[in-house]
Amino acid sequence: MFPPLAAAGLKDLLLFFCGRRRLLKIQGDSMLPHLESEDRILINPRITPRTGDVVVAWHPSKPDLRLIKRLRGMESNGMILLGDNPSASTDSRQLGPIPTALMIGVAVSRLKRSPTTSSATRSHQ
Repeated sequence: MFPPLAAAGLKDLLLFFCGRRRLLKIQGDSMLPHLESEDRILINPRITPRTGDVVVAWHPSKPDLRLIKRLRGMESNGMILLGDNPSASTDSRQLGPIPTALMIGVAVSRLKRSPTTSSATRSHQ
């Protein structure tokens, strides 16, 4: 099993404010139990992903949609990206290998939700 994404530290936040990290919000349940809908993650667009990393890539046929999945392997024609929750994920099982040119970055940390936000969000679902 994969370890949870580390909580964002001071270094990650400083790099975000310097423009070296990007902030993204999770939408959907494809990465449960590691990432929940409405979680926020910081990604580093400058590092090379390794197998097991959570990565963000552009959808191969929907240019405005990003995929947040786990890198399960590399093939000659692209990356094998799979969601941690197969029943709620559209990934390489349906899309095939994702071209490496569509990679946006590697998730490096997760921002904690405040308890007030978490409970308020859950009460509206």
